[in-house]
Amino acid sequence: MIVAKKEFEVYGNTVLAPQEPIKKRRYEDLEKSRKQVNQSKRQNDIKNKKRVLKNIFIGFVIGMIIIARYCMIYSYQQASSKAKTEIDTISKENDAYAVDLIKFRNISYIEKTATTKLHMVKPKVSDIQYFNLSKNNLETNDNTKIRISNTVVNKIKNVMF
Repeated sequence: MIVAKKEFEVYGNTVLAPQEPIKKRRYEDLEKSRKQVNQSKRQNDIKNKKRVLKNIFIGFVIGMIIIARYCMIYSYQQASSKAKTEIDTISKENDAYAVDLIKFRNISYIEKTATTKLHMVKPKVSDIQYFNLSKNNLETNDNTKIRISNTVVNKIKNVMF
């Protein structure tokens, strides 16, 4: 029998050490490359998931910061509105006091209050007395110096030192 193109040549016993067919090697190579591709896809998926989670976390942190800032702004606005209302009430009270002062400056009102509420009497012309304030009518005492005995001063010194 003649073998064409030496495809089926057999050298020695092939039962103990058979040659693996070429198709099986290609299948293993393809299987290895498929596993590597799957592994690289998994790694890329993991990286993408990490990136997405990191972006979500950053968004959450930024959102919390914005909400905290809005809370601070709201509290400042509330304090400002309270201060404005307090200023308005105080200014209204101030205006009311100004009206009362104008009323109390009226001499006829003062006279009426003095005679009715305080039971004062109008002075008569004969009760009026005049004083000359140009000369010194009041005496001053030069003996108003405070004198402290030496014993009291000595006791205080002893206590302090």
